[in-house]
Amino acid sequence: MRPVRLLHTSDVHLGGGFRAPDHGRHTDHCLCPLTAIEASVAEQEPDAVLVVGDLFDNQRVDDRFVATVLERLGDLGAPCVVINGNHDVHDEGSLYKPHAVGPSEVIFLDDPKGTTVELLDGALVLWGKAMPIHDRTFRPLEDAPGRPRDDAWWVVLGHGHYESSDLGGLGRSSPLTPLDIEATAADYVALGHWHVRTDVSSGSVPAWYSGAPYGVAATEVFNLIDLHPDHGVAITAVDARLAPEGCAP
Repeated sequence: MRPVRLLHTSDVHLGGGFRAPDHGRHTDHCLCPLTAIEASVAEQEPDAVLVVGDLFDNQRVDDRFVATVLERLGDLGAPCVVINGNHDVHDEGSLYKPHAVGPSEVIFLDDPKGTTVELLDGALVLWGKAMPIHDRTFRPLEDAPGRPRDDAWWVVLGHGHYESSDLGGLGRSSPLTPLDIEATAADYVALGHWHVRTDVSSGSVPAWYSGAPYGVAATEVFNLIDLHPDHGVAITAVDARLAPEGCAP
């Protein structure tokens, strides 16, 4: 296998009105978190970018704004794999449906049963589900297939709430558990929904929430994942570097 570098982010919440008080003035359709993604890609030079849910804050975001965001993600210079989350749920009113997302440099995993894609001439295989509804019936990692090949890196994406055990319907929506993580047998599980960077690895499977470039929880970080055949998996926090002066005139 060849070395592969990934940049993992989630919960970008574009179109929701950036309201972090320590980051200056921002417009309602602030693109500063997207600019931070672009800057990190330019600096870190990943082979692929993972946006693990809630790229957009709500379903009411203007269609032209969605098109602008997807166009810029398509110009990153690396494939960008996107799954939706609970804020941009992929139902009949999905804001992704009017746009031809994939197969291009932006690859939207739109199947609620899961989609497998191969990138980098087969060196990287990814799987993730589209979220059609945010309740306990949706389990982000359920039915993830096993490792497809031994000669490729295997990465799984999921947007949901980590629970240390299955609460049998008494917990939060879109749950995932340590057993779900272990069952993927993945080299890395990229998670979204929590805004704080958190390690929820289970067994031999590394699983992380990346943190969010949104700024509300003051955890403006991305995860940089280096997959190396000799050195294994290295996971590093990367500052999102949001503009302190804001974007408003």
